[in-house]
Amino acid sequence: MHIRKIYNFTSYAENVVVSLINKPLVFLIFFQICLFLYTSQAYAAPPNPYLYFDIDPTTGKIVPKPSNGLSAELSIEKYMQALDGCCISREQGVLQPDGIEYVLALKIDFSDQPGVRSSAEFDEYLFAESGVSLRTYFRENSYQQMDVQPGPAAGVLPAGDAWIRAKKPMVYYGEGARHINRYQELIAEACRAVDDTVDFSKYDRDKDGIVDHVFVIHAGNDEASTGVSNDIWSILTPDINIMLDGVWVDTAVIVAEEPDFEKPHLGIYFHEFFHDFGAPDVYGLNFTDARDHKWGLMGQFGPFQGPEVFGVGNGLAPSHIMGYLKWDFDARPDNGRLGWIEPVNITDGGEFSIPAFELSSQTDKLFKIDIPNSRRLSTQANTHSALSDTSQNREFFLIENRYKNSGATFDTYLPESGILIWHIDETQVRPVGSYDAAQQIWLEDPNDPEHLGITPDDPGFIDINTITDGAAYSADDGQTAFTPGTLPNSSANDGTSSGISITNISAEGMIMQILVSFGDTYEPNNTLETAFPILYGQPYYSFIYDAADTGDYYKVVAAGSISVRATLSEFPEDLDYRLTLQTENAETLAIGEKATDAIGYEIVYQPKTQQTLYFKVSSDGDYSNTASYKFSVEQIEPEPFAFSQTRVYPNPFRPMTAEMTFAYQLSASQSADKVSLRIYTITGEMIYNKSHDKVFAPGSFRWNGANQYGTPLAPGIYIYHIAATQKDSIVNDIGKFSILK
Repeated sequence: MHIRKIYNFTSYAENVVVSLINKPLVFLIFFQICLFLYTSQAYAAPPNPYLYFDIDPTTGKIVPKPSNGLSAELSIEKYMQALDGCCISREQGVLQPDGIEYVLALKIDFSDQPGVRSSAEFDEYLFAESGVSLRTYFRENSYQQMDVQPGPAAGVLPAGDAWIRAKKPMVYYGEGARHINRYQELIAEACRAVDDTVDFSKYDRDKDGIVDHVFVIHAGNDEASTGVSNDIWSILTPDINIMLDGVWVDTAVIVAEEPDFEKPHLGIYFHEFFHDFGAPDVYGLNFTDARDHKWGLMGQFGPFQGPEVFGVGNGLAPSHIMGYLKWDFDARPDNGRLGWIEPVNITDGGEFSIPAFELSSQTDKLFKIDIPNSRRLSTQANTHSALSDTSQNREFFLIENRYKNSGATFDTYLPESGILIWHIDETQVRPVGSYDAAQQIWLEDPNDPEHLGITPDDPGFIDINTITDGAAYSADDGQTAFTPGTLPNSSANDGTSSGISITNISAEGMIMQILVSFGDTYEPNNTLETAFPILYGQPYYSFIYDAADTGDYYKVVAAGSISVRATLSEFPEDLDYRLTLQTENAETLAIGEKATDAIGYEIVYQPKTQQTLYFKVSSDGDYSNTASYKFSVEQIEPEPFAFSQTRVYPNPFRPMTAEMTFAYQLSASQSADKVSLRIYTITGEMIYNKSHDKVFAPGSFRWNGANQYGTPLAPGIYIYHIAATQKDSIVNDIGKFSILK
């Protein structure tokens, strides 16, 4: 249970079908308590939750989920048995300095379960250079820093269609509960069978006396995917403790051939292999308390992502490893950070560009905002910073831009795209001997803050399979702010306000924009002269922060004869806030009235001509540094994206004139991602190029008559091209000008 996130369930869920929620909620609490009492240490691959449970839409109860006859008899007790002892990992992994990881891969079958797949097929699953393989997964997730190779064996052994034959039938190794000693026995048999042909010392590349990676594929299915008790569970098996060629075989991954499926659940292969680097699971007490869920390889759903086959995700489109574990494989900061990436530390407020998480390079993939034990907030002019003792920062937010249309091989089956905000609390690091790091990880979810299973597409329905499906923030969903006053909020785990605000979250894409503030947002904006320029349709979250904060000013350019509506909402009713509309001379044009569709105030105003409007949010003595307000302005009849005016002067241009001006203005309410000016000769040769980014006000380019290299242009006729782009739209203004002698 994430103690920090305590809400009034009734008030939060008043728009939810309560009769549907109450029964499963009580049942889930009982289920969680029972599971906690029943569950011991973790050992193996996650039991696929899709296989075991669903919610009956007519009763709201959790029920066993039949899956084409594979699991009709499974029950909650069966699931608890499956979850009992679910995954082990090395205490700490080792990375090879050159990034090359040798994997000794062996396949072994049984008299009662002969192997079917060939080594050539497994070579594709493990070592293929393209498509879905162990090699491509870790190459992409490491941003080209890890290369999984078969080493001197050159592929999976034995080669061809041959298999090592185990001494005992499969039922001996797989019957009933997991018998780790029998798994150890099976792995030792496989290793000894190839000792005459394999030099195990060649697989100890770091020369620590231990084979780096052993990967044993057994014939038959994986119990994690089938629920059949005599199948063998995929697992990182410890303490093999055999010496071959002067080195020890210590741990080994064991996974299933899975002949009943078109391809094995390769996400489980990847999940178990990452355990071999010390990575923990991120499950929680049960999948209804999921922390990583579908957003990471080490969650219960992440390795199973992909199209469903027999009701089970096929695991061929697994999620990326979450950024926290890419930075620190074992999530144990006290033993150092072993990983592929370093987070970008955000210590000062401002706008930040967050590139897609999935693609190279390894820089700027993860952004970190500390929640120190004590924070001194500065909201003075032009200063937004968190001044803290960083040595004490064991609690922080990590920010990722997850984009399933990035063109990457993996992360394509994410629930949605957008900004993920992870709350990490390293004061809650798991004890030695525990292999689940869920208690130190929480995924903030604006759609379902308490992880109840509120379905993103239908807020009136609870489905535990959809927990955190709506966790990605983006303007596409209208989820653009995470502040001390939003739900969920940015408070520390002990409930104290962090003063951190992440606002102005953009639409999903290859690069997303966020605005980070410490303390009051958009400061300084306490006067008309410092009014913060805003865009139509974008919500702005801020505070009347303290007694010195007399009011917040915002400005927007309005077109003549087009009405605008400004709304102030989402602040506590006990705060006496006001909304007024003013001119640039501080003349009051309108005072906010009670909003018709929100708790707060609104102003509807139609200027006769184009003008800049100034809105002031103020207070009659009330203020709060934790309860934010929401302010937005929209055009009731927005204008299309276009230039409303362009001017080029003086034309013609004389060399004795200091500058030529190319002025432009977009339609009122519109903004552009970029406005560019290009100048060409009459034959089409481009000789000058300049651009302005993120344009939401009139602007101009000033040109001195020279080319890109500073050489004055000869007299003649030239062509100018002013272009503005907004997502996939572009508007142009093309014309001629002349230079005289």
